[in-house]
Amino acid sequence: MLVWGGVLAVIAGAGFGIAAWQGVFAEERGDIAASDVCSNVPDRAKTAEALRSVLPKESTYSFEETLLPRKNDHFTSLCTVYGNDDKALLRLRALPRGGVPWDEWWSHALFGLKRDGLEPYQAGERAWAGSRAVVIGVPCWPAEAPGEAVRDLAVSVRASEPLDTGSGNARRVLLTLATDFARQAHKDARCDLPARLPEG
Repeated sequence: MLVWGGVLAVIAGAGFGIAAWQGVFAEERGDIAASDVCSNVPDRAKTAEALRSVLPKESTYSFEETLLPRKNDHFTSLCTVYGNDDKALLRLRALPRGGVPWDEWWSHALFGLKRDGLEPYQAGERAWAGSRAVVIGVPCWPAEAPGEAVRDLAVSVRASEPLDTGSGNARRVLLTLATDFARQAHKDARCDLPARLPEG
């Protein structure tokens, strides 16, 4: 009886170890409900589903938003997604670009993320997309003086870490998030010019 008891204990211990190794006892992924998502992001249910599909696994997620729907250069729309320990996972931002050249604006908009891996695509005034970030210049207000460039909103979605999916799917999700957010920001900023964004 003692022998059989010892054998069963070894088998049970091995089974417990295998189960733990396979993730049965691993930390569960936190949920993201539509009501959790920033209110300045459109279609919060769709956004919540998209974020659940790509964000790194964390036990909790939280959101922080800012919306100053003032016309012209005072407009600000921000939404940041945090994971455990208040770690920023994803940032959505829409700010007037003003007269800052695109080449200088990059480091500010992308929080230091390099342009490597970002490829041009057709949206707004100018746009680039990759598996970690999307940037769109959305036409908003007419130039204040003859010869000046169109005054646009600089919209960006940037993941602080690689997203939890293949790069192709990550790029598609970020494009959708950025385009939807840009469309909402264009509305909130009461822009005078067409956004020239893809239909969605």
